[in-house]
Amino acid sequence: MDLNSLKVFYEACLAKSFTKASQKLYISQSAVSIQIKKLEQSMDVQLIERNSKSFKLTIEGQNLFKMAQDIFERVDRMECVMKRLITEQKKKILIGATHNVGEPILPTIVKKYLQLRPNVELDIFVKNSATLYKYLKEGKLDVIITEDLYIKDDSIRVINTDDYPFVIIAPNEIENYEDLNNIYYLKRNAEQTLLYINKFEEKIGINIEKIMNVNGSIETTKRLVKMGVGYAVLPYYCVHENLKYNEFKVMYRFTKSYNKFQIMYMRDNTTNDLITDFVSFVRKIDIRSSLKDIKKV
Repeated sequence: MDLNSLKVFYEACLAKSFTKASQKLYISQSAVSIQIKKLEQSMDVQLIERNSKSFKLTIEGQNLFKMAQDIFERVDRMECVMKRLITEQKKKILIGATHNVGEPILPTIVKKYLQLRPNVELDIFVKNSATLYKYLKEGKLDVIITEDLYIKDDSIRVINTDDYPFVIIAPNEIENYEDLNNIYYLKRNAEQTLLYINKFEEKIGINIEKIMNVNGSIETTKRLVKMGVGYAVLPYYCVHENLKYNEFKVMYRFTKSYNKFQIMYMRDNTTNDLITDFVSFVRKIDIRSSLKDIKKV
């Protein structure tokens, strides 16, 4: 099999277009067609349905694309790693985390790890889950820490760690559950919060009627609670610093958690001592310790 022809086929599949593939590869559209035909002839199989109006792969083409994707993603990661080794000449780990993990939890992890490994450098990226996953696949990140990112990718090792607990926070002047009827439930567009608020209604026996949709950051929600506008369901780790300064109170702590933290890294790196050492360190940290002081309701 000619790898150059395989690369042309791979780029055409990504772009779903001979024209776009030719532009990316700086070759003519006819050259793309010739290379793919050459690949088909070498394997005696049809990869693309020629009678389709749109770009459509045969079953054989779909399987080959998946295998080619694995090959060229590995090549991209290898290039990325080699560039880092050449330019940095130092031990460095590139860590990614979602905002819900990166802002309240990651600083503590970083501080403790650097105390233990002062000669290792860390670069931190706080992004959304989709971007972190993309960067991990491209080799731009070594490890990512998220909360419940559901993926089906055999090239990535996923380790579930501690529970990701949620609490209901309310203004300090709220004294009982009945008082919640006088303020808004600050509803965030997230599956987890819907699950927890339903459990809360069921447990307490209230029917939430005053609802304000908050389609913004968690910081916006916390500020609205602090100002007495409403109450909200939030991840505990996003509010524990605020609780230290009595900015608001925990009205309800869920005793059962339906979410977990996740550590992810490429399976190719299972023999990388630097990365596996960091992952092992994170797994040993008791990030739930500060939650133990909050009374369960």
